[in-house]
Amino acid sequence: MSPARPNLPARLGLIGPVLPFRGGIARHTTQLYRALQSRHEVTLLTFRRLYPGFLFPGRSCIEPGYENHVEPGARPVLDSINPSTWSHAAETLIAGRPDAVIIAWWTFFLSPCIGLISSRLRQAGIPTVFLCHNVEDHETARWKQALSRKTLSTSSRFLTHSRADAALLERLFPDAMATACPLPVFDLFPEPGRPLPRRGRIELLFFGLIRHYKGLDTLIRAMEQLQSEDIWLTVAGEWWIRHAGLRRRIRRLKRVELLDRFLMDAEAADRFARADAVVLPYHNASGTAVIPLAYHYGKPVIATRVGGLPDVVEDGVSGFLVPPDDPAAVAAAIRKLPAALPVLTRGLEPLRRKMTFNELVLHLEALALGPAGDPRKMNHTRKDGNV
Repeated sequence: MSPARPNLPARLGLIGPVLPFRGGIARHTTQLYRALQSRHEVTLLTFRRLYPGFLFPGRSCIEPGYENHVEPGARPVLDSINPSTWSHAAETLIAGRPDAVIIAWWTFFLSPCIGLISSRLRQAGIPTVFLCHNVEDHETARWKQALSRKTLSTSSRFLTHSRADAALLERLFPDAMATACPLPVFDLFPEPGRPLPRRGRIELLFFGLIRHYKGLDTLIRAMEQLQSEDIWLTVAGEWWIRHAGLRRRIRRLKRVELLDRFLMDAEAADRFARADAVVLPYHNASGTAVIPLAYHYGKPVIATRVGGLPDVVEDGVSGFLVPPDDPAAVAAAIRKLPAALPVLTRGLEPLRRKMTFNELVLHLEALALGPAGDPRKMNHTRKDGNV
């Protein structure tokens, strides 16, 4: 059920990274900006520098293949470590007198920048909506939590991509409005090219940056249990962890392909096309863009029952849900795939059709432009537990 539509069109501000910055949040903001533009007048303030090089663990913060991309209408005015650009951004928005400003939020590192802008907007009487990809960082600490919560306290309207994060915000800020809407399916990725040759009876994909919370260690323990079976796994993504022991275990497995780099879009499309399923054995998670990307390519997922993952994976319908930190359960779900694939592939279609940027825009409109009210009246969840 979508929220009621307020009076339209409106004048909106939007703050967040867009292409050519790398990663799911930049792609998300890019597609959201385009969707909002079809209904509203939107001022997009983005970054000219997101992270200083010495703090960025990856090889590049620019999306491969998009080095020369310029998003039409985007104003790259923000530098995450230059306070004068924060004040300039706030003044620019206030001068335009928007009806509301939507702010992408995902990391404590941006607390000084985003906190100043949001505070200035509040002082000017301009409502803000924090679009929280994560309420708190995946690898968190108390001081990071304190910074994040101080910044979030500058607003009273929040949209999250998981019911768990919406509930957390309601506990932290009882007078705030918090609603959950699933991450939309990305459609910026290309169609697959020439089919890659299959290597086994079952083809699996683990995709994305390699970080501790994503549970690759659990998946490798599961593959060790399956090493006598005709099952292949591709691990595709840049490593942001130092784990020599895990690399050694991967090298000992004959049917695990390791692509330790950020894949171009066309390469990613081909790997998703070959996979029978995508595996997300996360230890913890608020949500992930990998599930919408898997659905974009019509692939079911095997995921753990953590954070917001059960919001968008229906067990036995669009994939399988397993307990976290349980390699045996992951291995058992993988063994069930051949018989279940026709059912799962059909079952994910209704979810894919529902998880759209249009639906996200409707929720944001209700928060940004609708009257203040009880957040529980805006938190549209189904009784079966799915957003």
